[in-house]
Amino acid sequence: MEKEKTIHDVPVPVGIDKKMVDVAKDYVTSRLKEGFTMTDMFKRHGISSKSFYDWKREKPEYEEYINQLSETLIDTNELEAVRKMKKKILAYADKSNVTANEMKIFMDTFSYIFQADARIQSEKLGLNQSAGSTGGDSFKSLEERKASLLSRLKINTSEHVKKIREENEKGNR
Repeated sequence: MEKEKTIHDVPVPVGIDKKMVDVAKDYVTSRLKEGFTMTDMFKRHGISSKSFYDWKREKPEYEEYINQLSETLIDTNELEAVRKMKKKILAYADKSNVTANEMKIFMDTFSYIFQADARIQSEKLGLNQSAGSTGGDSFKSLEERKASLLSRLKINTSEHVKKIREENEKGNR
């Protein structure tokens, strides 16, 4: 009887450091859990989303490593069955007369997409924390955000001091 393969049995590619391995393992195991968010994962590991996506983009072996880890967690036959059912459920969207049960199945199956759409719409309306960010602030690390805020604060402070000096000079004339 062959021993079942775990994520710890997947060989780590050359050039992938321990932090990247830890993030990859956390990503593939946590994303299967209810309530998983990328933001929480990034916070747990002290990295920015930009770093994670840079690793995936710049190191194709990292992306492949993540795929191999994922494959060890989900049985291939089960994954194929889910994909077949998902296609059938997607077909509900094209039906002209959808039953209440079919609508519920569709909405339950794709709830993550409805949630993502709601977040996007909220951002557009300025109703969540990441709204109001400009120029890709959502991809900045905490340190980058701090630096940006401090630089804006310094500019505003120096402008304020300059304005006070000008007012004082006018009052002294």
